[in-house]
Amino acid sequence: MRKLGKVLLFLCLVAALFSFVHLPKGRVYAHEQRAKIQLSFGTLTSEYYDEILYAPDFTVEADFHNRKINATLSEKIECVQKNLQSGSQPKSAMLYSFPLLEKKVLPIIKQINCAPVDATISFKPYRAPMFTLTREKVGYEVDEQRLYYEIFLALRKNSDAKVSVPAKTLLPAVTVDMLKECTNLCATFSTSIATSTANRKHNIALALSKINGTRIENGEQFSFNKTVGKRTESNGFATAKIILDGQYVDGTGGGVCQASTTVYNCALLSGMKITEVHAHSLAPSYVPASFDAMVNSAGCDFRFENTTGLPLFVRAYTTFDRAVVEFYCKKPREKIVRESKLVSKSDVPPDKIVEDALNEYDTATLADGQSKRVRYGAPSVTSEGYLCYYDNGKMVDKKLIRKDVYRAISGIIAVKKKTE
Repeated sequence: MRKLGKVLLFLCLVAALFSFVHLPKGRVYAHEQRAKIQLSFGTLTSEYYDEILYAPDFTVEADFHNRKINATLSEKIECVQKNLQSGSQPKSAMLYSFPLLEKKVLPIIKQINCAPVDATISFKPYRAPMFTLTREKVGYEVDEQRLYYEIFLALRKNSDAKVSVPAKTLLPAVTVDMLKECTNLCATFSTSIATSTANRKHNIALALSKINGTRIENGEQFSFNKTVGKRTESNGFATAKIILDGQYVDGTGGGVCQASTTVYNCALLSGMKITEVHAHSLAPSYVPASFDAMVNSAGCDFRFENTTGLPLFVRAYTTFDRAVVEFYCKKPREKIVRESKLVSKSDVPPDKIVEDALNEYDTATLADGQSKRVRYGAPSVTSEGYLCYYDNGKMVDKKLIRKDVYRAISGIIAVKKKTE
């Protein structure tokens, strides 16, 4: 029995020695709990298990010991808490004792973090529907320090921790509901082209076609000259009557001013900020005085700024007898009405009798000495243009926007020259 006892004692010593030799460095025992963390955000999940780290040398092993990397969970949490109390940020405090945690945290943060995407709108005025909208998307930004602190708090309660990743929702600047306001017809304006010549109608239609579909961002300025381009034959424009220095003369692009005037009035009714506008030398027939917009290639432009806070879309076209412009944008709070005030008016100058020797006024079909009226005269006019603002049918404001002086012009009567 004594020999048997000695044998058993020897075997126990050998087993103990064998167990000690194979213990992992860092003094961790099988019965000790290790941290297990499940991170989740929506359908995204990531799992971390606190593994034993093996030190390659005594220096690293000493560092592991100081940082409690292979210590019990309670000792690790105590170490993290001491670092937090000494002023460390949650991330550095946790990674001090859980150095492998970042390898699991960082990938899920990268998956979650994303910038918000604004809603978009496209405008095709020649299609139905004219507008196509894509919905906005929210973005997310993980609060990294808070996440590490949440992990710390969870592990302090339970070794098997479940943590929802805290993330701030980033809202897009532009939503579909905002852009829907741009699809509303804010204002429309038209002028008559019923009595215009074929070339003049062509020029008006061409100018408006170059404007049709224009998108003007908030804060952006629209330039008529830049949008339409030079009024030249190479740019597609034909010869028609233009007003030059108080007279009607032939010029390339005649009629384009009616297009700019139509856009101008639509801009006024939409509440746009007019930054440049010029009056004709003669009062036009297609709009009231002080509501025309003369343009030319010599530097006179018509410009306005979109101040609605959202994009503006322009539809511009001609029918058989009308030049039409439509603005789609956020509507102004008040209804805007134009008012032209006649300040003074002269007498109409006497007619000019012109002998049409060269058939300039198409008198060939007349008998010798017969005449026809080519143009009616017009008085000089001093006028003022106002915008009246109405809220629920009541005028709440009235603003003078311009004062103009238009020259007088004589009528023309053409007489067919008598043949010798």
